[in-house]
Amino acid sequence: MIAVDATFGIIVAGSFLAALVNAAFSAGGALIILAVTSVVLPVSAIVPIHSTLLIGSTSMRTLLFWQDIEWKIAGPFLVGSVFAVAIGSRIYVELPDTFIATALSAVMLIAIWLPEVRWRPKLRHPWVVVGFVHSLLSTLFAYGALLHAIILHTGLKKRAIVATMGASLTGMGLFKITGYALNGFDYVPYFQTIAFAIAAAFLGTWVGRMVIDKISEKLFRAVFRTLVTLTAVRLMYVGLFNQP
Repeated sequence: MIAVDATFGIIVAGSFLAALVNAAFSAGGALIILAVTSVVLPVSAIVPIHSTLLIGSTSMRTLLFWQDIEWKIAGPFLVGSVFAVAIGSRIYVELPDTFIATALSAVMLIAIWLPEVRWRPKLRHPWVVVGFVHSLLSTLFAYGALLHAIILHTGLKKRAIVATMGASLTGMGLFKITGYALNGFDYVPYFQTIAFAIAAAFLGTWVGRMVIDKISEKLFRAVFRTLVTLTAVRLMYVGLFNQP
């Protein structure tokens, strides 16, 4: 029997909306999930659950575009990622809720207001470094963003970008879920919500492809930025004043 409550409904609806936005605008879904979970989940559960809600979308992209994956990027990224997650997941479970809430709100505000990053690493093995830094930030604060900013300037075609990001983020997500579980986070109470949220994400992706040309990008960005900002301010209030 399905146990439906406000948390279940909000997370499933948020996953649908996030997938729709990703399909229609190629970005924004991760922040929507972060905003939604920060409203209804205990602070300590936000980041571990965030990882599970994105895995459906990234794994589907990996399967659909498998032939287009650029493994010269995804492979080294995952090497850096596994080390970062091993470190980050251990640190995360020791962080106080007040710090997590304040840090997450800061990450959300930076991600939504900071100008686009155009830096490209000039290192011998840059994608190992990108994988480590991106995954460490994502493991601690749910949102890495470094891969997104850099891969757009590699010269890869659209399909290769979608495929390579899908493979990289799916691997990172699996590492993160494993890391949180090994360090004591209990996913069992959330299994039902996660399963339905992933199903909703598949539906949202399908709908997003149909409405891609019917939504004003300017209006979307204005509303999206406003809602994320308000959510981040609320989360910062929770962190600073320890009030729900």
